[in-house]
Amino acid sequence: MNEEPNQLQKTSLQQLGILLRPKNLLRTVASAAPGASAFLEIQSQIDGARLDERIDLLEETDLSLKAKLNELEKLQPKTATHESNWPVAIADYLRRIVNIAVVYDGAADSPPRPGRQRFLTVAHGCFVGPHAILTCVEALDLASGVANHKHGQLAIIAGLSWYEFEIEPIDKLSGLVICNITQRDEERYLRTKTKMKKAGLPDSMFPEPLETAITASVYPFVGQDVGFIHTGEATDVWRDGISKFQFDKTAISHFRDIREDAIKTFVTTVVPGRILKAGSAVFAGDGTLVGVMADTENYPSDAGRRAIVRSLLGHPRFTVWPKA
Repeated sequence: MNEEPNQLQKTSLQQLGILLRPKNLLRTVASAAPGASAFLEIQSQIDGARLDERIDLLEETDLSLKAKLNELEKLQPKTATHESNWPVAIADYLRRIVNIAVVYDGAADSPPRPGRQRFLTVAHGCFVGPHAILTCVEALDLASGVANHKHGQLAIIAGLSWYEFEIEPIDKLSGLVICNITQRDEERYLRTKTKMKKAGLPDSMFPEPLETAITASVYPFVGQDVGFIHTGEATDVWRDGISKFQFDKTAISHFRDIREDAIKTFVTTVVPGRILKAGSAVFAGDGTLVGVMADTENYPSDAGRRAIVRSLLGHPRFTVWPKA
């Protein structure tokens, strides 16, 4: 009962604020001054024309991109959906995920330790075929920035293997990029494997990366359950390589507006764990690849953060394009 006078006072103040707006003051004066009425009409027409221009510009841009999206989606073959089998899918992606790391001299550390080779994992990627790793522009931008800061170079690490690689041109429509493996550091690989054998660990504990062609879909949908493997905050983790990977599962909440550099991007519901690195593959329960983790965001009422995922649509490896 005590709140009622306060609510009435707040409503009165809001109404007074509306009445004191310049346009509304002019409307009040216009009833007694014809000149003010004419000025108000002119101002309204100018504002209306400006608003129409902005709407037209937005509609032209938006409609053009929507038309491109519709054209692309019509050309894509439909992907059959299968029953979810999360344990099998997770086992596959644990062998597909890779670390994008910066290798540098310890002189760049604080305190400096010159002469000692160091590495820092900054992003992830995923094998999508023989010698081909998929990641996103956000992952590579961060990795390149750290490499420049540390005066180091980039390497891909998968299990016990360290790889050199070349980067294909970034696909502007999807924001995704393929990294092609050029060679493995055989000396390092054999040295590490010898240590594992001396410790009595079988080869089966350190499987080779899975480089087979991946099943992918450009048709993610709202409500679809999706999961991803990433480096989270868990520390007490049994691992078969240098990374403490963990699995998290969420669902697609909504799609973002179309952009020229992200024609189809979706946002998940609030993720149960914290996402520390971009580039992880996002997949459905049947193991179908649906996108790449690009970033996170949160809304005012969220209890955590949501994943922003770039879908595969637009990338030439996964998209059927119209014939010229």
